[in-house]
Parts: sequence; structure tokens; C-alpha cells
Amino acid sequence: MKQILFLSLFLIICCKKEPILSVYDSGTLPKLEVNIDEKYLWSADSGLYVIGSNGIALESCGNIIANYNQKWEYKAKIQYKENDIILFDDYVGLRIKGNCSRANSMKSFGLYWKQKYGSSYLDYPIFQNNPANSYKRLFVRNSGNDFGRTQIKDISVASIIKNHINFEFQDYKQCVVYLNDNYWGIYNIREMLTRHHFENHFGFPKENIDLLEGSELNPEADDGTIDGYMNGVVDFLENNSLENEDNYEHISSIIDINSYIDFIIVNTYIGNRDWPNNNVKWWKDRTNSMSKWRWVLFDTDASFQLSRVEEVWIGDLIGDGSRWGDYQNTDGSFYIFNKLIQNSLFKEKFLNRYLYIIEHVFDKHRVQSLILKNKNNISLEYNNFQTKWGLRSKSMWENQVSKMIEFNNQRHDIMKKIINKLLNEES
Repeated sequence: MKQILFLSLFLIICCKKEPILSVYDSGTLPKLEVNIDEKYLWSADSGLYVIGSNGIALESCGNIIANYNQKWEYKAKIQYKENDIILFDDYVGLRIKGNCSRANSMKSFGLYWKQKYGSSYLDYPIFQNNPANSYKRLFVRNSGNDFGRTQIKDISVASIIKNHINFEFQDYKQCVVYLNDNYWGIYNIREMLTRHHFENHFGFPKENIDLLEGSELNPEADDGTIDGYMNGVVDFLENNSLENEDNYEHISSIIDINSYIDFIIVNTYIGNRDWPNNNVKWWKDRTNSMSKWRWVLFDTDASFQLSRVEEVWIGDLIGDGSRWGDYQNTDGSFYIFNKLIQNSLFKEKFLNRYLYIIEHVFDKHRVQSLILKNKNNISLEYNNFQTKWGLRSKSMWENQVSKMIEFNNQRHDIMKKIINKLLNEES
């Protein structure tokens, strides 16, 4: 009897479906409908949405053993609509994506176009004013660590920097998702940062792409190999001072200095506390002599925190990283930057560019307008989303968005004062 009771409790815990509420969308956002065999969502042995009985643990997320941590991929049918007009209708592979946010009831997932499912790519320009018009992969994001808070933080950073910076990022489209005909809430469709992305945007063959991540001193290869970077960048920086102009010119021929400068400026300005040794990627074509290492911005949910608006850390230039996020003590934080600022020309270039980005990219009125645009896009949908998942009230949500705007208003003045002071010390 005890065994039967235990088994019953186990099945409830591992296989319970999310409560299905009678919620429908407002019709104000694009709609992504996903249909997949129910066993691939809720079954104990293969369900993507449950703790289940066949899981693994992610060390960085509390070592919870769960099915949703697996990299399983299952066939699903998707249909995308705008204004009730079907714009694409495909079979794809579906995987759960994200890191610790996998534990949320509303999970992020990836869509994978492969010939075995029907089409090898999506032939549709889903993102407005984006040069790419076809995709092998798309990321349907629950807003990560910002889930249930503002739901727009990461995409607002993307909208602020778009067309104004020299590094790569993920474009976005706000939408609602239905999962097996059940309303599932507000998501952001994003570009996915794989080697296909760089082939798509730059024309480099995907098999030639080295995509690295993590510590600048001890990176890992997300794709390709670390050899070219370690031999060409780290070994050179370890053995040559960049105070020497010839050495600085050499490293400038390997690293896209403008890309690196903008990457450091944006992350330090927005106060990205899940960085610099986490959420870092950089890439190049290892076979093309004209290709330089360029940086990629993603997952900025731990930024724009009003309670920490006065905290500043820009490597050895200014500030203290001892209280900055969870990754500040890892070898490699600001490794390249701390080498580059040995060169006076680089330091002057960096500070002048920082001031320009403060005044033009993070202009107070401009940032407020872009944040409010993203907020207004989902405002009429928010009550449905709140009802579905039992999130904070609409007034509390609006207050969280207002704090993002206030962060930039204060950060703008704080950083402008700091950078001007550093420039005056240089002159």
C-alpha cells in the first residue's frame, strides 16, 4: 500500500501538467502556435516540461535533476500569424533552451529547421529591417531571468543598440505563444547565436567559424576551436606590451578593436552583472585573413538595476569588481581590456567613444521612447499573461518598467561625469 501511495505521489510530481486556464490572447501581437505530441511535454520518461524520471542536472542551477535540462529534440508543427494571416507553417525540431530559467513553468525553446522534418530552413524575413531573410534556427525566449518582471529588458537593450554599435546581437519580435492550442503567454522570438547566424549575416561558411565563450583568458569553444585565439591573441598578449605601437598595431590586425570597445562600453554602462565571465561570446572565420575577432552581446537580463545604478566597474580603468555579480573572481575578467589600456591611443579612443555612446545611444529621451515602445506593444496583452501565470499586477509591472527608465536617466549622468573626469586626466 505504501509503495502504491509513493508511486502515485511520484507521478503527480514528475508528470503533472501545467494548469490549463481559459485564457486567450488580445489579438494585438503576432501569434506562434506550437503543436507537439503530449508525451513529449508531460511523460515521465521523455517529457520536456517535467522533472520526470530521465533527467540530468545543470551544475550552475542547483543540481536539480530534471528532464527539462536534457538537450532532447522532438518534431513539432508550428504556425506563425500576424493579423490572423498565416505567414509560415512548418515542421521543425523543438528543444528546451536557456539555463536556470528552464525551471520556469513557461520555458524558452529553440526551433530547428532540418530536412528530416520537412524544410532545411525558414524562408521568411521575420525581423523588421534585418538583412537576413532566412533562418536555420530561432530562439523563442521567455525573457530569461526577467520572466515575470518587465518581460522587455533584454529586447530593450537590443532595440537601444541596434544600428548604433559594432558588435553582433540578437534581433527580436514580440509575440504570444499557444502550446497545443493552450495560451502560453508573451514570448520574444530571437535570432539564435550559432555558427549558422554568422554564415547568414556575413557569408562565411559555417564550418569555418570559431565561436568562443566564457573567460577571455581560458575560453571554451561553443563551435570550432580555441587554438587560433589562444595562439594568436592570448600568447601574444602574454609576451608583448601594448605600450609599444607596433605590438598594438599587430593585435589590432587580429581583434576588431571597434567591436571590442563597443562591447565593453555597453556592458559596463548597462551594469550587466551576469558578466564579464558569463554571457560572453566572440567569433571569427579561422580561414579568412580579413576576418578579425568580433564580440556578441546576449542575455542582458541582469542589467538596468536601479538599486545598483551607482556601481561602476571598467576593469583596471576604474571601479572594483569584488561585489559585481557572481563571476568577478574568475580568471580572465577584462583580460584583453586591461592589456589594451596600457596603450594611450587605445585609452583615449575608448573614452571618447564611451562619451559618444552615452550622449547618442543612451540619450535619455531616446531610451525612454524605445522602452515605452516595447512596453506598449505588450500592454494590452499583459492581463492575459498575468492571469495565465499568476504574475505581478499590471501596476506593479508598469512600476518595474519605470525603474528601467529611471536607471538610464541616472546612469547617463553618472557615467558622463566619470568618463569626462577620466578624459580630463588623460589630457
